[in-house]
Amino acid sequence: MDDRKILKLLLARAEEAIEAMAAKFGRRLTQTARHILGDWREAEESVNDTYLAVWNAVPPKEPDPLSGFVFKTGRNLALNRLRYNTALLRDSSYDVSLEELEDCISGVSLEDEFDARLLGRAIDRYLSGLPKMSRILFLRRYWFGDSTKEIARHFDMSENAVRTRLHRTRMGLRTYLIKEGLMDE
Repeated sequence: MDDRKILKLLLARAEEAIEAMAAKFGRRLTQTARHILGDWREAEESVNDTYLAVWNAVPPKEPDPLSGFVFKTGRNLALNRLRYNTALLRDSSYDVSLEELEDCISGVSLEDEFDARLLGRAIDRYLSGLPKMSRILFLRRYWFGDSTKEIARHFDMSENAVRTRLHRTRMGLRTYLIKEGLMDE
């Protein structure tokens, strides 16, 4: 079922909307939540929370595209759950992917120093200028939290090739953020 039909079901408050969201987005939502949280049960709860949050947000919101709204909601809920569950502990494979980004955004405290939207827009501009495959690899690793092994398998690449491409992308991002004045050298 396409996004527009699911959105119509949500707007009509039809319970089939939850089933349609689960059928269309469930697998990827669960995978992303599992990468962030490191636990299947926690991931399943986070996905269920996502469906509830989307249900409660629509209406009044009418997100377009719905898929982006669902995935962003799911990712944010999983991150909030991770923060709650671990406080300052570092025990998620998702933390590893975020640590890789520290070289190009180190010193950037979104809460204290920068407006997160400004940084997000700069990253979007940088990514839009990349070749399609580099963008996809970056998003799979740093948005969805896929491991380099999973990415390599999915795209029939060596793990080393994935790591190298991600490293080059991160260093390019670092250079871009410095040029934009969003990061100190």
